[in-house]
Amino acid sequence: MKKIYIFLLASVFNFGYAQTTIFSENMGTPPTNPAQTQIANHTFQNGSPIIYSGDAVMVLPNNPDIAMPSNGYAGASGGGCTAIFATDKIFMIEGINTLNYSDITLSFGQLKGNAQNSNTITIETSTNGTTWSPLTYTGVVGSLTVWNLITTTGQIPATENLRIRFKNPTTTVSAYRIDDIKLTGTSLSTKENTIAGLKVYPNPVTSGKFFISTDANTDKSVVIYDVLGKQVVNITATESVNVSNLKSGVYIVKITEEGKTATRKLVIK
Repeated sequence: MKKIYIFLLASVFNFGYAQTTIFSENMGTPPTNPAQTQIANHTFQNGSPIIYSGDAVMVLPNNPDIAMPSNGYAGASGGGCTAIFATDKIFMIEGINTLNYSDITLSFGQLKGNAQNSNTITIETSTNGTTWSPLTYTGVVGSLTVWNLITTTGQIPATENLRIRFKNPTTTVSAYRIDDIKLTGTSLSTKENTIAGLKVYPNPVTSGKFFISTDANTDKSVVIYDVLGKQVVNITATESVNVSNLKSGVYIVKITEEGKTATRKLVIK
């Protein structure tokens, strides 16, 4: 199996602006036989907690009539790839933790079976596996043997379990091959200082207010970010913080006291 390159949720945060690879998948290497492997029977680059599913197939790198290994773009890994040969067939990845990132972008290598733009593959993301939001990209006119590096546009959520779904459209059948899936984003993680005796409670918040206690018990800078990295609160507080104007959801609280900084995940109900 190829080396794993996945960066899951860090235990600490810093609101800097470093662009980071959150997740990458080069599809691993299918066995030499048979020519096609079902998703459920294939060993991918990433293991647990990442889950792969769908009725697409994995194809061999040594059968050019079927696989056509990825090439021609920066980072093309060659080897095996995922093939979505028919309408309504899907390839799905779940279990990607993007909670500690903002400005998330998805890119991937794509080979398209027909040389036209009309039947662009459907790409969607979900935080719960039920509600799906589409991403968009500009289709590339190319022949059967040309790979292209695709970068999507659209909002990709910060969540503990991001799902990505690739689906062949229901009209105008075209065989798609996918390789080198990558998520990048603005990293919010770094080593944090320790604030002695720090406690944030209650968590979850149910009454529109939470409390911060420390050994020093002095004024603190309190900055709250939503899951997309947007700043929603910026105040100075000693003990209590009013969040009654915030919607239910998951937030990141950045606390600074006497030159030391710590962050906590906060749930508001």
